[in-house]
Amino acid sequence: MYLSIGPDHVVSVHEADDFTRLHLELHEIGPDAAGQALQAAGLGRLHGPDHAYLDLAALRGLASASATTPGWAAGWDAMVEYARRKEWLSADGDAVRVHLA
Repeated sequence: MYLSIGPDHVVSVHEADDFTRLHLELHEIGPDAAGQALQAAGLGRLHGPDHAYLDLAALRGLASASATTPGWAAGWDAMVEYARRKEWLSADGDAVRVHLA
């Protein structure tokens, strides 16, 4: 799964059933505007020039709305656990760090 932010400042989720990747793509939008779009959507914040922290509860809500795979929740839980083992979660465990692409 990945998220994108375009010049319209809309945050969209893509391929919500693919738990093998998670990143944020910026399309024709600068980092300051992208950070504002993430915060306005309640999805997270930028973290330095190459990463963002995405709120797990908000991301789950957005992604599950477009999911089509049976057992999606189990796949989500496995992805979050993988991120936990890799130490990609925030200190409080409420957000996951992703790369900007």
